[in-house]
Parts: sequence; C-alpha cells; structure tokens
Amino acid sequence: MENWPHWLVLVVMAPLVGAAVVPALSLRNRALAPWIALAVMSVTSLAALMLLVRVAREGLFSYVPGGWEVPYGIELRFDEFSAVIGIICLIGWLAVLFSVRYVEHMPNVVPDRIPYYYALLLLNMGGMIGFSVTGDLFNFFIFLEILSLSGYALVAISGERIAEMAAFKYLLMGAISSLSVLFAVGFIYGMTGTLNMADAASRLAGLDGSPAAPAVALGLMTVGFMVKAAIFPLHVWLPDAHAIAPSPVSAVLSGLVVKVGIIGVIRVQQIYQDSGVVDLAILNQLFVWLGAISIVVGAFFAIFQEDIKLMLAYSTISNIGYIVMGLGLASTYGVIGGSVHVFNHALIKAALFFAAGALIYRTGYRTLTDLRGVGKSMPLTCAALSIGAISIVGIPPTAGFLCKWYIALGAFEADQPFFGFALIFGALFIFIYYIRMVNAFYFLPPVRSEVVDAKEAPLSMLIPTLSLAALCLIMGLAGRIPLSFIEPAVMRLLNGAGG
Repeated sequence: MENWPHWLVLVVMAPLVGAAVVPALSLRNRALAPWIALAVMSVTSLAALMLLVRVAREGLFSYVPGGWEVPYGIELRFDEFSAVIGIICLIGWLAVLFSVRYVEHMPNVVPDRIPYYYALLLLNMGGMIGFSVTGDLFNFFIFLEILSLSGYALVAISGERIAEMAAFKYLLMGAISSLSVLFAVGFIYGMTGTLNMADAASRLAGLDGSPAAPAVALGLMTVGFMVKAAIFPLHVWLPDAHAIAPSPVSAVLSGLVVKVGIIGVIRVQQIYQDSGVVDLAILNQLFVWLGAISIVVGAFFAIFQEDIKLMLAYSTISNIGYIVMGLGLASTYGVIGGSVHVFNHALIKAALFFAAGALIYRTGYRTLTDLRGVGKSMPLTCAALSIGAISIVGIPPTAGFLCKWYIALGAFEADQPFFGFALIFGALFIFIYYIRMVNAFYFLPPVRSEVVDAKEAPLSMLIPTLSLAALCLIMGLAGRIPLSFIEPAVMRLLNGAGG
C-alpha cells in the first residue's frame, strides 16, 4: 500500500485543498470548521505514514506529477530529511484539536474569523509539507511563501493591535528572507538553466570560471533561511511573534515553522555539497559560531522573562542554535545530533506551548508571578510542562539529552572541543530559567484567586499536551531509532551524495 505512487502528491495537496474547503463548508455552521480540519489532517497524516514506511524500507525516492520527466517537469523527492513531515502532521493534527476550545475564548476574536483560522493552519501545514518534499527550486520558493504568508496572518488573527504589530515585524523580516531566496533561485537558474535541485547540482559542478556567482547565490539562500530559522542576529522577529500568537499557533511556529529554515539550509548544502563548486568550510564555521552565540543569547534573555510564552520564545532561539551548531560542525555525530534535534525539539516545544496555552486558558494569566502555585490546581498540565522543561534542558533520559550529547560528541569529533563546552554552558543557562518556572508553579504560594480555583485543562487540550510530553520521554528512551533512521541521509550529505 505504501508504494501507491500518488501518496506524495496527496500529502501536499490534501491540506492545501482543505484550506479552501473549510471556510466554504463552515459558512453556515462555524462549529464544523475544526472537525473538517481534523479530517483533512487525518488524511494527510495517513499519506505521511505511508511515505515514512516506504523511505524506511527503500531509501529516497521521487515522483514526477504529470509524467514530465526531470529536469523539465516538477519533481517531488522524499528522503530521510523529508520525514519531518511526520512531525508536521502530528503537531498539526494536535494543534487543530487543541484549538477546538482555545480559539473560541481568544481575546477580541471575531467569530466569523474562526473558519479562516483553521484554513490558515491547513495552508501553513501544506506549505511546510510541500517545502519539505519538493525537488524543484521554484516550488521551493512558492511553498516558502505559502507557509510564510499564512504564518503572518495567524499571528495577527486575534485582531489585537499588539498582535498586528508583531505580525508586521514578522512580515518585514520575512520579506527580506523571501527576496533573498528568490534572488538566489534566479542566480542558480541563470547559471545552470534548470530549476531541478539535483540537475542544478550536476550543472554547477560543470561550470567553468570563477565561483563568485555560485557563492553569491549560496550566500543569499543562506541569509534567507537563517531569517526563517531565527538564528542570531536575524532573530529579532521571533520573540514577539511567538509570544503574541495564539498558543496553538505558537506551538506550530516554534515547533515547526522555524525548522523550515533548517530544512532549507540542508537542501542548499545538498546542492552545493554535490556540486563541489564552493568550499563550504567557511560557511560551516560561520554556522558553528552563530549557533554558539544563539545558544547563549537566547538562554540569557530567557532568564529575565516573566511572561512564560516570551520565555519559551527566547528558548527557541537558543535551541535553534544547537541545531545550527551541529550542522556547522560537519562531523558525523554533530550533523546527526543537529538533524534529530529538528524532530525532537519540535515535539518538546509544541508540548511546552500547549501547556502554557492551557494555563493561560484556565487562569487568564501568563507571568510567573501571577501563576504561582498553579501546579496544585492544574497538576497534569504542569507535569507535562515540567517534562518538556527537563527535556529542553537535556536531562537524561529525555529526547533533548540524546541530541545535545551527539552534538557535543560532534564538537570533539571535529576537533573543536571549545564548542562542546559552550553547549554545556548554554544548557546550564537553560536550566536556570526553567528552574524559575518550576519553582513558581510548585513551591511558591499563589497570589491570584483564579489560579487557586483553576480547573484542569479540557480534554481537547490535555490530550495534545500529555501526548507530546509522553513522546519527549519515549524519544529519549528509544532514541537510537531516530538516530539510525537519519544516519544514511547524513552520510550522503557529508560525502557529497545528497541524492
């Protein structure tokens, strides 16, 4: 069944078509919107599961819609890095379920906008999935725009002025990112006469003359994706956007959307590693330094936050630093650790934002001072948040530990032990701000009656939160599975055979 050729088309098209269908079918009954979106995400998840089974058995494969052969037709390619769509579908499905109760109680929400909220979520999922599986540079850019535009709208969906300002800042930085990527695509097409990634790699390898033009294209593409990934110093849009957005949207943005920048970097490295036209050593060293700085800067600013969502937003900057450092080390352990952290961090950060959203939903408060003592009134939600916290710190046997351990090993493997110690130092910073959160929730007396009287989160919120918290533990205990799964793709990347 997994060899049915059209799964790869279905996994991209289902959420995009669903985004158009949800508002139309919910026109007279808004209550239908989340259930239609859940149905669409269920179909998409089934298609993703079939693709994951196939790539695990056979390795990378591709599909050409319409029968137009490469390089003239559009190509969809699926490898182990594309397996990120499994996490996209899981978190997308859970975000829709979490939203069923949450969205109706968002401040200033216009009821007529609710179906469009679900349409935007599906559009965002479709953009991320398409971006992860396309083998064509132009569609690479198109899917990037789909997920970006829907992301801006989701941040501003509540209509609050502060949300609109955060979305505008996100839009301005996103415009820089999009233009950089578009110009880079134009450069590559001008040099090679093709938009197919694999074909472009082979044609770049055959270019004569100065590598200046390919290097400019690489630089533009890298800057564009670094903005999306919110790596220091291009992170300025992230804290406001992730903190102000509705909590299910924050989970998607922080858990998934920033990873698009990382997937973009990996795809670009596949093209240039295969072609050998530009020496990537300088770029990799830049990644290592920017990753290390991001780890420290993100964690440092998180320490001083009172708003739990703003704290989690700065934490994202720090953890993206770990991923970028791992990729930049260009050692087997480092790249494997960084790649798997793309998956694991998505689970951890979505669990944290879901838990934070449930606390805000029940109490109406979002600062550590106001939420003191909430661990007694909402024990399950706070337990899930605590599991996410120890996982993001990297305490064994959680999912965060294995990735960071591999990245640290990668630093020593690459003969750059300083960055291994920088990683440990950053983890200590992260430990400090999560200790503040746990201390406030469990060990300080409450100061708000709403916190004392709060009830546990509704099932539609508890199920996504507890499920992801459980996965934070499972992915740590069974960590060898994702590590061995991603290893073949990493070896192809490092050996210049990205496929």
